[in-house]
Amino acid sequence: MFFKVAQQGQNKIWQYFIGIVAVALGALIGQIPLGAVLLSGREDSNLNQENWENAVNSADFVTLGINSNIGLVLMLLSFVGALIAMLLIMKPLHKRSAKTLITSRSSIDWSRVFFAFFVWFGLNLATEFIMYLLDPGNYSWQFDMNMFLPLLAISLFILPMQTSIEEIFTRGYLMQGIGLASKTRWLPLILTSVLFGVLHLSNPEVRAFGTGVMMSYYIGVGLMLGILTIMDDGLELALGIHAATNIYGATLVTFKSSALQTAAMFSVAYVNINVMVLGLLVAATLFIVLCKWKYGWGSFSKIFAPIEKLHGKEEIALEENLLDKTEL
Repeated sequence: MFFKVAQQGQNKIWQYFIGIVAVALGALIGQIPLGAVLLSGREDSNLNQENWENAVNSADFVTLGINSNIGLVLMLLSFVGALIAMLLIMKPLHKRSAKTLITSRSSIDWSRVFFAFFVWFGLNLATEFIMYLLDPGNYSWQFDMNMFLPLLAISLFILPMQTSIEEIFTRGYLMQGIGLASKTRWLPLILTSVLFGVLHLSNPEVRAFGTGVMMSYYIGVGLMLGILTIMDDGLELALGIHAATNIYGATLVTFKSSALQTAAMFSVAYVNINVMVLGLLVAATLFIVLCKWKYGWGSFSKIFAPIEKLHGKEEIALEENLLDKTEL
């Protein structure tokens, strides 16, 4: 139904082209404040060109003389702009509600979002605790109440906009579009997972740990979230997991080459990236199995089943939800 609900709208190639351009423009507009601050700060900086560029590329706002919380907000504005653009264009461009990018249900199932968030956050905590027991010397306590409270507010109210637009754009907008064009589920799953990895190529983790292993990690994350989206006919589980991952990294444990350079409670001296990839594989498998049991999914052969055209009663049943003004 996640693909079928999109069929009620208009899905021509030129419309998707305009949609992608609109989201990119929204992101660029949101990036203007950060660019202005960086340019003005460059004039007053004592850093040489190489060190300044390294600090910018690694989002090391402290080295640039910018409060890390302010720097985080400025960085997130690009995603806020993209999210606003995505939500605004759906009805006029595709003649359907933006809600259809998130769920095939009559309304967004927030219980699924929160279930995924807390279970995934708990899995991260459990894994971190094991890592701490194995090597406590790798962890440094750096809690600062004055920095942490604003960080917590940013993480809870602004950071989810970043995770949401990444999900809505890749596993909502593009996955549905590619699926309708190809009439398959497996092709958009593969393509959007690879794209998800490509979109993270500029992250400092890639430079620190290597393109191969980090692309394996990001594409693996994309595959997990894509499988959840297809099997559950909605983005709710993916939205919860993505938010949990980034909020955890922003507030609890950070490391030098992280894309989120924040005043988290702990920092680690080094990251075993191979263990991280293995941990993702184990956690993803456990979570998918748990969701299959909890939500009564059928066979995973659904991923390879063709997308059928919407007909008759299905079309009538979905029509009221598409343009419901009380929903996104």
